[in-house]
Amino acid sequence: MSIALIFRGTDHFNASKMNQQSNNLLPLELADYEIYDNGYDPLKTITDFWSQHKITDCQESLWTLFENYRKCIVQEKTVDVKQMHTFLMQLYRVLMAYFLVHFRKIEIDAVPFAFAEPVEAISADLEAKQKIHSFFNRIAE
Repeated sequence: MSIALIFRGTDHFNASKMNQQSNNLLPLELADYEIYDNGYDPLKTITDFWSQHKITDCQESLWTLFENYRKCIVQEKTVDVKQMHTFLMQLYRVLMAYFLVHFRKIEIDAVPFAFAEPVEAISADLEAKQKIHSFFNRIAE
């Protein structure tokens, strides 16, 4: 939400409600501007993310978020809300970093990655999913 929209919105909304909404959006807005910080490196953002998160944990978090949204479930536990917020902010930052890598045509192939889980486990999971995909493709044909 832009600053102009926040100010325009004060005519139509309760000021305290608007402050709460803008406080919720502020971290997202600030993440958009972090890319202009001195020393910002989208490749570091990407490698840091994957060194901290397993793809399966990302899938589970997104699935939980989707299911809560679909069922209109509001998270009441402060710890859960903070964890999801932190994860979503990290996910947004890595998405922005990937966008910049592609937009600026930054070479990523030679960047060493230290994943949050062993490469063997990642490979085994990908191979298992490929076999499942192939199986269902054969059935569909």
